[in-house]
Amino acid sequence: MNLLILGKKGIAIQEDLEKDLDNSWNIFNWEPSESPDKLAKLLEIVDVAVTGSDALIYGNIFKYISSSKNLKLLQIPFAGTDWLNPNLLPKNLMIANAAGHEQAMAEYVIGTALALSLDLIATHNEFRSGSWEKTGTLSDPKSMHNEIYNKTIGILGYGQIGVETAKRAKSLGMTTFGINRTKRASKPQYLDWHGSIEDLDTLLTKSDFLILACDLNESTKNIINKRTLSKMKKDSFLINVARGDVCNEEDLFNCLKNKTISGAAIDTWWIYPDRPKPGFKSEKKPRPSDFPFHALENVIMTPHNSAHTMDSDTRRSNSILKNLKEFKKGKKPPGFVFYGKN
Repeated sequence: MNLLILGKKGIAIQEDLEKDLDNSWNIFNWEPSESPDKLAKLLEIVDVAVTGSDALIYGNIFKYISSSKNLKLLQIPFAGTDWLNPNLLPKNLMIANAAGHEQAMAEYVIGTALALSLDLIATHNEFRSGSWEKTGTLSDPKSMHNEIYNKTIGILGYGQIGVETAKRAKSLGMTTFGINRTKRASKPQYLDWHGSIEDLDTLLTKSDFLILACDLNESTKNIINKRTLSKMKKDSFLINVARGDVCNEEDLFNCLKNKTISGAAIDTWWIYPDRPKPGFKSEKKPRPSDFPFHALENVIMTPHNSAHTMDSDTRRSNSILKNLKEFKKGKKPPGFVFYGKN
């Protein structure tokens, strides 16, 4: 079995894979700094390709993968595959993603929920500047922060991240709501209530914390917009670990600016380094939005790093390893997402 590791970011994955792959696997490497001809020739002989994020962004690899006749499995090193068009990939090419990030992302969700509820960042900054306006000796309600105990956390997209989030939320005494495209025959574990996308308004009106953990697709793009945001409680918070485009960028900014809801934690954005919006110039250090979220005091901003832990990387490598082993047995990998259609 011939395996191609794409990009420098794939080297760490390779080191983990080599510990458990037997000698029947022949491993080849290609980096974006090398010639495209080398990539094209390797794709003629390999059965499986595992790509690092640098190869995805800078390697222009799909120009060559789209015409590859021998490649049977393309392994993505993370979960999201919404950016991949099956119609542009070779027919019957398997696309698989990786799991293992959900624990770290659930901790991010709970951590930011606590930070938002406790008003932790503002309190920290004010006290460092010398202010005692929020001291615990005052009786003024404006000096008080909130708590998450007995609050409702609503999860849009109850998948692996949602499960780990609800598990942690339950241990903190929270009520847990979740929805998927369709309602399950029986209520999923760790949830107090489960519904379908038809129940979105119920989720919005009942949640103290709305967690976006869904896939980005035609039905979820801009699902959070002026109308849906208006359904949320004024003292509620939004936490986005899904994709930026799940939210209407302008509507979310205006909602937070006008304090239609209390605040948000945002980890996924609309603009990334070297990934501009269509028609715009590529930048190494762009602002993540056309709107100045950085000027708002009720927003926690992070650079898409909620899953960025060493333990997550190890679990992802183990997930990829399972996919490769099952593929070699002639079985559909656990992380299988779809087939190419071209």
